Amino acid sequence: MRRALMALMGTAAGTVLLVGTKAGFSSPASDAAPQPRAAESPIPGASPAPADAAAPPAANPSGVPAPGNTPAPGTKTTTAPAGTTKTTAPASKPTTTAPKAPRTTMKDGTFNGNPIYVEYGNVELSIVVSGGKMTDVKVLDAPSEHSRSVQINNSALPKLRSEALSAQSADIDSVSGATYTSSGYKLSLQSAIDRAFQA
Repeated sequence: MRRALMALMGTAAGTVLLVGTKAGFSSPASDAAPQPRAAESPIPGASPAPADAAAPPAANPSGVPAPGNTPAPGTKTTTAPAGTTKTTAPASKPTTTAPKAPRTTMKDGTFNGNPIYVEYGNVELSIVVSGGKMTDVKVLDAPSEHSRSVQINNSALPKLRSEALSAQSADIDSVSGATYTSSGYKLSLQSAIDRAFQA
């Protein structure tokens, strides 16, 4: 009887082991999977960092750039979160008033020319401008020490005046026989015209 009972228990135990093996069960000791270490467990919602990723730069509490990282002159450096530096462009300076555009017409008024020294004395003129045009040329000074100079100027100066008013510029022909006076007349006239445009 005892033998029959032992045989029956052995058969039952063998059946349980066979069924357990077929169902995929094994002993608790062999099934225990190695648990991941706490240091290796990923943070929920964060992607794992690659193995070769560089460590973030250390914080710089003083805000002074490290040697070799000095920004260009005129730039502004601020410290951003996590110790990174942010360089911004320098603030633009306010624009100043644009220079006054040159006049395209002469200003009305009377304008003196420069005194120009010629062979026998000075030639100096003034012009009268009205409506943006020369309306008169006045001789303030002309060579007069010699009677010959006075004779030449009495003939040349009215001709030069007429040409200047007609041309509305100092680009006029010299009067024959009055080369020095003509040269001084044109230079003094041009300086008076320049003043009328710059006024």
